[in-house]
Amino acid sequence: MSLFDDPDTYRTILENLQVGICLIDREQKILFWNDGAERIAGYLRQNVVGSLHRADILATEDEESQASPVAAAISAVLRDGKLTSVEASVRHKDGHRIPVRLRAFPIRNRQGAIIGAAESFDEAVTVSEWERRQSKLERYGCLDRTSGVLNQGFIETQLRECIETFTAHLLPFSVVCAQVDNLDRFKATYGSGVAAAILRGVAQTLEASLRPTDFVGRYSESEFVAILTECTGAEVDSVARRLKKMVAFSKIKWWGDELSVSASFGAATVRSNDTVQSILDRALKSANQSMMAGGNCVTVAS
Repeated sequence: MSLFDDPDTYRTILENLQVGICLIDREQKILFWNDGAERIAGYLRQNVVGSLHRADILATEDEESQASPVAAAISAVLRDGKLTSVEASVRHKDGHRIPVRLRAFPIRNRQGAIIGAAESFDEAVTVSEWERRQSKLERYGCLDRTSGVLNQGFIETQLRECIETFTAHLLPFSVVCAQVDNLDRFKATYGSGVAAAILRGVAQTLEASLRPTDFVGRYSESEFVAILTECTGAEVDSVARRLKKMVAFSKIKWWGDELSVSASFGAATVRSNDTVQSILDRALKSANQSMMAGGNCVTVAS
């Protein structure tokens, strides 16, 4: 018998792939969860195998209900046998969101009947690339230790470079400020230590939701600033709203609790004669307007 005639060979291969693989039956119960899924989502197979396919782990960035596009895609695969592909996000076990590319296709028995579905998913930006960049930036003192993203000084340096490029070549960019909502209330309820967990969760969600060419850093105690390269005023509103949803879908784990967090967003696009301070002031002022409007919303500087 050939090695590849042994079903255990295929199972071993699937288990060790670093792409996430999830197999479900017709009742949408998870039957298989491989090493790649553990690595990407942080959930061990013993935590998910046997449970129902959970929309709070795999969901689009727009919604997490049973009517979400991911749930609809799985239903279509099980009902019609249609292969489908969607942009989705994984909620990591630690709470932050990781954008992924997800494909689902039917599993059929020898008679051709659909008996389940298979999903594969992988990060939009590979972890190894991200880890190499983080390691290098940390060695040069460019990271904020609490949140793990760029520090204020490095963000301001990047802003100066973007302004110089805009002055020379008119290449647009936008700045988004994210102010974590109700951080003082969380500290009063759960203790001051919860702030670091919230800030790190929000920071990782923001960083994972941006392109490799963008930058995000911590600007003050509860504020983050993101630089969106080549992003025009017509585009920044939709980007900021997507980031807002990603943060709102995060769950910060704290001593057995899962804390729902949100952030107030403000955005500004570069103008002629802008300085680092002037464009930051517009973005920060817009974020303050979002906070005064009740938080968890987006304001774009006119």
